[in-house]
Amino acid sequence: MPQSTRVILLRHGACEGGNILRGHTDVMLSFAGKEQLNRAFSALLKSKTCQKAQNQVADLVVCSPLLRCALPAKAFALQHQIEFIEQAAFMELNFGEWDGQSFSALYAQFPEQLDAYWADPWQHTPPSGEAIQDFEARIDHAWQALTTEHQGKVIVLVTHGGVIRHLMAKALGVKQCAGIYNALKLPYAATVVLDVLTDNHQQYLSLNWGLDM
Repeated sequence: MPQSTRVILLRHGACEGGNILRGHTDVMLSFAGKEQLNRAFSALLKSKTCQKAQNQVADLVVCSPLLRCALPAKAFALQHQIEFIEQAAFMELNFGEWDGQSFSALYAQFPEQLDAYWADPWQHTPPSGEAIQDFEARIDHAWQALTTEHQGKVIVLVTHGGVIRHLMAKALGVKQCAGIYNALKLPYAATVVLDVLTDNHQQYLSLNWGLDM
C-alpha cells in the first residue's frame, strides 16, 4: 500500500553574530530570531498541516544539532511531548576557512573566489570547506533514512537554509542549479512542506508552499 509522509521544513530564526557566513559556526538565535520561530510554531499549531499526526501536532521533531536549530526544536518537542532526534547530517554546509567571517571581510579578501563560488559551487569549494557534492549527498542519505524509517508520519525538521534549498530542488527534480542557492530567497523561520508518497520503495515528492493544505 502506498504511504504518505509529511515533512515540514522549518528554517531557524535570525542569529547573533551579525552578517556572517554562518555554516558550522555555532551561534545562538537573537531575540528577533526567537520571536520569528515562536510565530512559525504558532502558525504550525493553528494550521491544517499537522492534522494527520496522532497528537495533531507532529509525530517526530528532527533538527540539526547546531544551537540555532537544536534549542528551539527541543523546546517545542518537549512542550508537546513529541519524539525528538538531533541529526548531524542536516547541518548547514561547512564553509571551511570562510565559515564565521563577515561578508564584508570575505569580499575584501576573496572577491573573485566568492563570485566563482556563488556562480558554480559544484566547481569551486571554499578553502578547507565541504564540497557541495558531499553536502548534498549527506542530506540525501539522511533524508532517505528518515523518510524510510518514519513512513506515514508527520515530521517537523528544523534546519538551515542550504539544507532546505537542496530538498526543494530535490522535490522539483532540479540538479546543479546555482540559482537554488544564490537566488532563491528563503527568509528566517520560513516553512516549506514536502509530501512524500512511497510506493513499492519508490519516492514521489511534492512541494507545498505554506501550511494550510
